[in-house]
Amino acid sequence: MAPSKNLTTQQTTQIMQRLLSALNKKGKPVLGIINALATKFQVCRKTITRLWNEVKKQIKNNNTGINLNSKRVGRDAPNKIEFDEEKFKAIKYELKCTQHSIAKQMEVSQTIICRWKKSRVIRKHTNAIKPTLNENNKLHRLSFALSKCKYDEHNDALKFKPYTNVVHIDEKHFYLTRETQTYYLAPGEVEPHRECQSKRFIPKIMFMCAVAKPIFTIDGDVFFYGKIGIWPFIT
Repeated sequence: MAPSKNLTTQQTTQIMQRLLSALNKKGKPVLGIINALATKFQVCRKTITRLWNEVKKQIKNNNTGINLNSKRVGRDAPNKIEFDEEKFKAIKYELKCTQHSIAKQMEVSQTIICRWKKSRVIRKHTNAIKPTLNENNKLHRLSFALSKCKYDEHNDALKFKPYTNVVHIDEKHFYLTRETQTYYLAPGEVEPHRECQSKRFIPKIMFMCAVAKPIFTIDGDVFFYGKIGIWPFIT
């Protein structure tokens, strides 16, 4: 079957003239003319048959002229759906976790949600859970902060202690490998083989770091960078 396409008014007029000039004694198109026209104008046979039926209908109604102008109505561009900020803000946070849920609440398609994201009308936010602090926790935090300050009688203000005799120590754990790892390989390249005794207990390595406050000379030169060292501990 030939590919379907929209015929112009000039093409439909040519088809009509060919059909009217190729009628048999019974007033019907001769055998093979419909297939020939469908092939020539690259449309399906039903399109030529529909045009012929329209020609017969207009001839039967004794029209003064045959009009085969396209009846196809131009499709207007779809109305742009405006973003309703008030309606969006009224949605509960637990219903704003997925695009599907947002589209359902806003009564639009997910494609509209993607457009809003692309135009930055709405933004993606990753939210981390925060620890709950009771009154006792807050009091301890305040006491710790105050213990790092001293009172300056000259300026009548609190200032932080110089921290010249304080060493900060922190440690960080890293897994030696991941349970699932992505690799990019060349065609035919051997896939890496990884194994572990237990996926629940993947070996980890720990680094401990110690730093202190840098010390500068009167001239502004660095006397001590504050970097004491980093030590690896493997478990």
